[in-house]
Amino acid sequence: MRVADAALQIKVPRNKTVLMQLLQLLVFRRHYWWCGGAISASKLGGLVAKMAIRYPVTRTARGRAYDRTRGLAAIHFIAYPLANGLVAWWLLSDDGKGGLNDPATPDAHVAKNAMAAGGHITFTDYVLHYAHKKSPRHLPDKKTGKEKLVFKDVSTWTWKLSDMAFNETKASIEQAAVNFEYGVEGAHGGRPWGILGILICQRSRPLFSGVRNQVIDLHRHADSHWGRVKKKWQGQHSAECSRHDSNAGELRTVKEIMSHHLPKMVRIAVYGDTPKTVGDLVRNA
Repeated sequence: MRVADAALQIKVPRNKTVLMQLLQLLVFRRHYWWCGGAISASKLGGLVAKMAIRYPVTRTARGRAYDRTRGLAAIHFIAYPLANGLVAWWLLSDDGKGGLNDPATPDAHVAKNAMAAGGHITFTDYVLHYAHKKSPRHLPDKKTGKEKLVFKDVSTWTWKLSDMAFNETKASIEQAAVNFEYGVEGAHGGRPWGILGILICQRSRPLFSGVRNQVIDLHRHADSHWGRVKKKWQGQHSAECSRHDSNAGELRTVKEIMSHHLPKMVRIAVYGDTPKTVGDLVRNA
């Protein structure tokens, strides 16, 4: 099979969340060097063919492992369809000969380092970064012999909302409070709106640890700003409040949100049983 034809068989992640998990995993495995962008699906075939000629993007996992023993870089090409006929793409490489950190390669001059402040991988509203956090551990207490909960400082790769997306969401919460827009969560097919609608949309985001922490902060932000106008809103909607046993105008507590509405992220299979390929994206352009 020709290299260009083999490149068209590269699998496409099944959804946005697993795409983000895949990028996170590769960077965790020291594929720090990357380049990428967005391209028309009609031009994707030419791009992937060019990359397959330049780099070993069609290698199997076993082949990449063998390449590393020879000092060669392992390189991955990832594509994901966007709206309006565009396709997002990334080329990720670890260190080694022929990788994006090798000055002799054709794209070394445009490669970025995901560890650098100006080189983070981004996707839509999200940024992949190296974060420090507290991780819970259950350890035996030497004095009592019982288990105790301690929090250990750990560092890991995670996604977070970009500063722009986070600040814009905070501003929309503040504006909804100023306008007394309590809103609805949009159950039973209804359209979510107001503060309730903003918050439930945040809870539907891919809940990587960084995003999850920000969503909790947004709920705290909403609680603070809505708390300033809640009594006035309830006064204007006294009949509705009485029908709902005075719960109208109340937000879910942060404790309830953390316990029941923000499940921890789990590993999801990247590809479906019959995965789409880069070739499918090209043919459907």
